[in-house]
Amino acid sequence: MRANPMPKTARQAIISLRKEIEAARAEGVNLDSFVVRLTPRDDSALKRDPEIPVTDISFANGEMRFLGVRVLKGAVSCLEPSPAE
Repeated sequence: MRANPMPKTARQAIISLRKEIEAARAEGVNLDSFVVRLTPRDDSALKRDPEIPVTDISFANGEMRFLGVRVLKGAVSCLEPSPAE
């Protein structure tokens, strides 16, 4: 029995983002020029969901990455081109 399962809508957002990232990678898109924007709720859920493999999330140099794509917090959860820095 799992305690505090991730809300279904948050899981759906993560599954959708995974599919988008995998499709872009299959098409040869350079994902270094993209970011994943996550709502605070989805960001928190991603980090706590026991069904997300630990290898899918990494933390280095003050950045979080999901499937190798940099994660930023945003108003909606989506995959988008990286903002100019």
